Amino acid sequence: MERRMFIRICNFFGKEYLAPVGIFQLFVNFIFQRFFRINSTVNTSVHFTSKIDGYKNIQTTKDVLFNFAVSGGCYFDIKEGSTLEIGEGTIWAWNCCIQTANHELLNRKKYNVSSIKIGKNCWLGNSVTILPGVELGDNVTVGANSVVTKSFPSNVVIAGCPAKIIKNI
Repeated sequence: MERRMFIRICNFFGKEYLAPVGIFQLFVNFIFQRFFRINSTVNTSVHFTSKIDGYKNIQTTKDVLFNFAVSGGCYFDIKEGSTLEIGEGTIWAWNCCIQTANHELLNRKKYNVSSIKIGKNCWLGNSVTILPGVELGDNVTVGANSVVTKSFPSNVVIAGCPAKIIKNI
């Protein structure tokens, strides 16, 4: 009974994508976002162990927002002048790191900023790091602990440090 009521409340507020998330998880996320001010600028539920900087530069669909609430330990740093585009149906595991800026090689006070695009229906495994300028096609699976330093086409499985194609789908 309470579960159906919770789903109705999520639908009423236009947050139907949060209905599969547990009530307790959403409550804990809410406490950390609103009272402890962790990820307070983000307008959707974010797991209390994750850090999202530059949320306004993230372009995605509602179905992807579910992952922000349940995938903990993630670090997304989207700098001004860049965007992170996440395609529909894309999911990620814990401890993913996505950054749109890197320090310059010699002058560490300057950044090289470049946008990232992740296609539709991608899966980022545990502890994946995606560096600036990367574009992943649709249906790309990234293996656990991979560091993605360059772009990859659609329908591939990539893994390693640095990531390389290990299988075509």
